[in-house]
Amino acid sequence: MMTLVRNRRTVHWGLMWVSIVLCIAFPAQAATIYVGNQGSNSLSVINTQTKEVTATIPLSSKKPHNLVASADGKYLYIANVGSHDVVVFDIAANREVVSIPAGTKTHGVSVTPDGQYLYTANVGANTVSIISLAEQKVIETIPVGKKPMLTVFSPDGHYAYVSNGGSADVTVIDTWERKTVAEVFAGKDAMGIAITPSGGELWVTEGAEDQVSIISTATNTVVADMTLGREAHGLAMTRDGKLVAVANRGNDTVSFVDVLRRTTIATVSVGKRPDIPVFTPDGKELYVTSRDTETVEVIDVATYTVIASIPVGKDPHGIVVLP
Repeated sequence: MMTLVRNRRTVHWGLMWVSIVLCIAFPAQAATIYVGNQGSNSLSVINTQTKEVTATIPLSSKKPHNLVASADGKYLYIANVGSHDVVVFDIAANREVVSIPAGTKTHGVSVTPDGQYLYTANVGANTVSIISLAEQKVIETIPVGKKPMLTVFSPDGHYAYVSNGGSADVTVIDTWERKTVAEVFAGKDAMGIAITPSGGELWVTEGAEDQVSIISTATNTVVADMTLGREAHGLAMTRDGKLVAVANRGNDTVSFVDVLRRTTIATVSVGKRPDIPVFTPDGKELYVTSRDTETVEVIDVATYTVIASIPVGKDPHGIVVLP
């Protein structure tokens, strides 16, 4: 019996040392966060390991709002509500490449899965602009609902879904035909939007309803609603589609929701007027812009606690992460 206990202890300590060695040999890789600062017309760059701003880059555009990375991770596309355009930013060269005119108050920008086109949601024009990246110009303009905010694509790129804050609905666009094929009622102030990896569900926030709606893409109907914090706004989903985070601007919280069970796991107090969240690639941390504190707040997903508050520029809004 004594020999058995000793052997178990030996195995236990052996496994602990293996874990320690693995952690030392394979440290977590740093990701890079980019933040658009509307009030200072700049881009803040954050290292996720040090939780520090490594650079602040002035932009030629006005009021950088939302931003997204190219499919190959070489460029950032920055939508600007003040200058009604999209700035293409070369990450390696650390400079702007070109500014592409879009629609009035260019609010959101998304890249098609094939990496060839940008779709911009133009909140001041009630349209979506399609930009050819090869030609660096708008090649099509599609009318949508009122105050379009953001766009997300089906995994195969066949459909684009546009959240419309003013008309409380989601416009469905056939990207192959480049025309609207459906309007799905969601709720007042529809804004944050994400699609599950399978493409089967859309998750959409409605700030005036304090909720998130779940839409079946097979039927284009709302199949469930969940009440969250006040003025539910920005929304992020982990890459595996298991967890959603929603920034509630009205009561300064972030809600974490189990996608499969459709239940709220945790509600975390964070900053002041939290706006747009993004998960790190491994899903272990959430970064969210806090507009009134001019910071990016960092939440540890394992413990659902705020572990850092990083000062950035004035009125930070859009945020994106690169490995």
